[in-house]
Amino acid sequence: MNYIIIIGAFQSLVALWLFVAHRQKRPADTLLNWILLCIFTHLCIKFTIFAADGHHDIKTAFNTFIDLAYGPLLWMYTSKISNSRYQPMQHWYLLVPTLLACIFYFSILLYLVADGTHPAQLLNGYNQVTAHAINLFNILFPVLCLKKAARLPQFWRSERRLIQKIAVIWLGLGILSFLLTYIITPLELFNADTLNITIRIIAYSLMVVISLFIIRYRLARLAGETAAAATVAAAPAFVEEMAAEPAIINEEENTATLPLAAKRTVLTSQQQTEVTEKLVALMEKKKTYTDPDLTLEKLAAESQIPRHHISEALNHHLGKTFYQFINDFRMKEVLHLLDKCKKQQITPGILSLAFEAGFNSKSTFNQYFKKATGYTPSEYLKKANAPGKHYTSSTILALE
Repeated sequence: MNYIIIIGAFQSLVALWLFVAHRQKRPADTLLNWILLCIFTHLCIKFTIFAADGHHDIKTAFNTFIDLAYGPLLWMYTSKISNSRYQPMQHWYLLVPTLLACIFYFSILLYLVADGTHPAQLLNGYNQVTAHAINLFNILFPVLCLKKAARLPQFWRSERRLIQKIAVIWLGLGILSFLLTYIITPLELFNADTLNITIRIIAYSLMVVISLFIIRYRLARLAGETAAAATVAAAPAFVEEMAAEPAIINEEENTATLPLAAKRTVLTSQQQTEVTEKLVALMEKKKTYTDPDLTLEKLAAESQIPRHHISEALNHHLGKTFYQFINDFRMKEVLHLLDKCKKQQITPGILSLAFEAGFNSKSTFNQYFKKATGYTPSEYLKKANAPGKHYTSSTILALE
């Protein structure tokens, strides 16, 4: 079991490093960091207890207080993804059970160290109370997260999948724990100690899986951000004109194309035109570009056009790379939403609009916005001087 715990602690530490070390962060990442920190702390505590020469009950039947934190933290993360203005401190009381359990947990350990005797009555009382709370939290919060995640828009599909995977794991553990506590142990269907150890091994193994899911999610985001950032310097410019009424944004796309290295073509000029027209129609109809994790492979699957045909058509017919083509649509979407906000007398949160449009990196968006408009986002908003209230996701969706 110690090997599983060590691997899990290492994996959670790697995932945590991927978030902390990288400068490009989203507001919800902090809550994901807390989940990883809880996993790391949980496994470190368990390793210390298993490595120590302590009482059997302390090793095998001592509920860790951190079990009470996973559900609320995942629910807060899901809430932050679904609403960027959500403040986790609004629901600080959800972590009070974790704090109380923490106090009792370390009180029992200190009693054991100081007195040298096994506090059986105190330990049993602690385990009974926390078992009820853990069973409730590990079923209730995953269900709430799955329900909220199902309503997330398509452009949060990566986060939605991550939430669903973690929630299903904790829900499964909650159901197993429920069966052990309320059915198997009272009816003495199996050896309680053996089953308890088995469930704990499963739980620690699944913590490794959760850490791997988060690492995979983070690496996919880093790959997307790096690829998108690589196109910013060469991105085609937009010609933006501010009319007498600063709210109206007139877009005139620069028809100049980028010089690309000559490549052997497979498609005829007519076929390249047909491919680009189909891609443009797909973008305009389904707004595929709003997927922050959109890749050439995904677009090929959705459009049913071979990826090399897409690349050839974009490179030779439009003179653009894949990410330039996608970011052009994203930039137009941001400007379109800004225009609508102005007409509705709403002051937008421009970074929220960028995420709505499919950008997955603040720095990439800022650079692209500057190249497209000649202004930084804050300068652009100041120049437009849009009056009104704050932007919200629901407001923009209502404008469509």
